[in-house]
Amino acid sequence: MTEESRIMSDSEYNITKQLTKELEFLWNVDGYIKDAEEEGNQECAKLFREIKEDEERHAKKLKDLLLKK
Repeated sequence: MTEESRIMSDSEYNITKQLTKELEFLWNVDGYIKDAEEEGNQECAKLFREIKEDEERHAKKLKDLLLKK
């Protein structure tokens, strides 16, 4: 298959795939934080909040890059 006949390039596919992974995590992370808090594990809850912030930033960068293509 030639590059012209593809629906998306490999890099567009990779960006889309990674963005999906980031969004799936963000969809679930509030539940992880809630579970940790209910167990009294504030260290774990704090870590998930930090990771959530990073993942939100990464998802935005991936989305912005994909929209440029």
